[in-house]
Amino acid sequence: MAVFAGLTPLRATGSACGSGASGGSGCGGGGAPAGRVWAAWAYDPLQRDIVLFGGNSGVGGSVGTSFGDTWTWTLRGWAERHPAASPSARTGAAMAYDQATGQLLLFGGSSSEGPPEGFLNDTWIWNGTTWIHLHPAVSPPARRNADMVYDATRHQLLLFGGFGGTPGGSYFGDTWTWNGSTWTQLHPAASPGPRDTGSLVYDRATRTPVAYGGWNGVIAADDTWVFGLRNWTLLHPATTPGSQGFAWQAGYDPATGQLIAYGGLFIGTATWDWNGTTWTQLHPASTPGPRGYGTITYDPALHALVLFAGTNGRTDPVTVWGWTGTTWHAL
Repeated sequence: MAVFAGLTPLRATGSACGSGASGGSGCGGGGAPAGRVWAAWAYDPLQRDIVLFGGNSGVGGSVGTSFGDTWTWTLRGWAERHPAASPSARTGAAMAYDQATGQLLLFGGSSSEGPPEGFLNDTWIWNGTTWIHLHPAVSPPARRNADMVYDATRHQLLLFGGFGGTPGGSYFGDTWTWNGSTWTQLHPAASPGPRDTGSLVYDRATRTPVAYGGWNGVIAADDTWVFGLRNWTLLHPATTPGSQGFAWQAGYDPATGQLIAYGGLFIGTATWDWNGTTWTQLHPASTPGPRGYGTITYDPALHALVLFAGTNGRTDPVTVWGWTGTTWHAL
């Protein structure tokens, strides 16, 4: 049961460095980050807060300015961080916590949404105070909007797809793992087609990463795949969310055993649950409204999925939302 149900929304005020943070010069206070799309957003269990990095000020698919700021969030509020070292400003970076190595890892992105994109393939970790630039022997080609998740079965981070590489960009359909020091490309016999802005979530109930949807430059994908030890497998659920299945916000809620996907594009307002076999549309009493290009992470302190960023086509909302298991609640 989510612990925030019934609380008054926070309205993004005050300072809230994680309990593991020093609270020194690297931890600012007050204010809140600007609204944004394609931000990196992940829970850091060592600091017990959610980390936000980068993103872009574009609204409804327009080309905006990329951010290079670092913020942390807890239910007490936002804190802007001022690390001694940091990745450059970027949009569409992939970020996830690696439970095997204790690393909160960020990969890639691009310096801009529009030409020249400035695609990136650098690897960074956040230690609660500053960013550390790693130099792996092998890295995936430069890209933005790749999907990355911790695969608890393989005990490694799993990265799939994205958009980048050559000037002007192209879509990727490759699969990579991170072992704590370098990247390794896998060569599965079957795989989802090249795409970006899909959803990749580890389903604890089935012990498999689940990939859904995405965009290949022509059509929005409506397919569901799971990754085993070696290969991707295409599933055939009786029901799917349909053509708004890219630019979703999605995550797994171990408190309720739900794999939740929300929104899509920048007009979607539907909440869907994956039960390992098919997708079911839920009908919560309240929602964050139209939302796409945002992001979700699970906060174990709140026992809830937490959503931030994205666009509704007119603005980039700054409200943080939590999933209670039955409805959405503004935090």
